[in-house]
Amino acid sequence: MTTPPPAAATAPLRLDPVLADRVMDALHLAGLPIAHGGHGPGVHLRPAEPLTEEDDCHGLIALHWLPSRRLAHAAATEHHQQPAHTAQQLVVNAVQHALIALLPLLGTAAGEASTLWEIRVADAEPLPRDLTGPPGPRPNGPEPIAPGIRPDVITAVHRSATLAGLPSAHHPGDPGITLRRCPPLAPDDTTGIADLGWNPSRRLTAATSPVAATLRTAIEEGIRQALPVALGACGLDVWWRRPEGLPAQLRAYGPSANPPIRR
Repeated sequence: MTTPPPAAATAPLRLDPVLADRVMDALHLAGLPIAHGGHGPGVHLRPAEPLTEEDDCHGLIALHWLPSRRLAHAAATEHHQQPAHTAQQLVVNAVQHALIALLPLLGTAAGEASTLWEIRVADAEPLPRDLTGPPGPRPNGPEPIAPGIRPDVITAVHRSATLAGLPSAHHPGDPGITLRRCPPLAPDDTTGIADLGWNPSRRLTAATSPVAATLRTAIEEGIRQALPVALGACGLDVWWRRPEGLPAQLRAYGPSANPPIRR
């Protein structure tokens, strides 16, 4: 009786380097970090794996948002629906929904996988020439933390952002969450609170073309939509206010009463 030959080893899944570079360029332009090596925080890129026998995902890239290691480690020690575990789910869902909306604006064909917690990328166009290249010097612009905001609000925003894995801008033009002075809506309105915004990359901030201006607005609004859920899950008291005749305010009031991690 002869021994059958060993089955051929399955070839390891590999990222398409051109597609991966284009996706990372788009993410960097938006001001989002990349989780190189699968360690958060940031967007982790890996080859898509089949969900079913009929799933032809060859050549696709799977994207997944990784929050801070602190939140991920805390969630790993908890059961379903406990605070850190729930916070991690909310952060990932909020940021990934923002990515699904933003990536097509940056030339990337992206969609949500039906049964996995991931985004799949099939194709990506190169960025316009004026949006590529080195970031250049830090552009002049408003301070990312406006004067007059209460220290406890600043601390709470930065702490929640760090836990979610989102960057905070600390210098003009730097990518990340910004804190603008919140115009009062009434004479007795709360003072010292912040209206949260978002800076994209320095490359995009410094670009002067109409396309760049449109992208800046779209990216800020897209990521702002994710911030109430992501930062709220990580211990920030944050709410939308939409006063009539004024731009919507994403108001950060300070630390919430029930943060997911207290230590």
